[in-house]
Amino acid sequence: MANLERESLWEERVAQWRKSGQSQRAFAESQGYPQRQLNYWARRLAAPVVPAALLPVSIAASTDAAPALSLRSPSGWT
Repeated sequence: MANLERESLWEERVAQWRKSGQSQRAFAESQGYPQRQLNYWARRLAAPVVPAALLPVSIAASTDAAPALSLRSPSGWT
């Protein structure tokens, strides 16, 4: 079963559970699948889907900035 098919199946099951008025445990047992699966899908489907987004970033060069790192040896070179 493809992921979209599985998600669609569980959307239907979760909707049926919500309409039934039963507890998750009672509904899942009457349908023949584990209550933890119903709980997982109910939480997963209730979570808002936030699309990934890329934001533009600009980096301005600074002319008067000191070097980010300087090394000095015990013999004196920098």
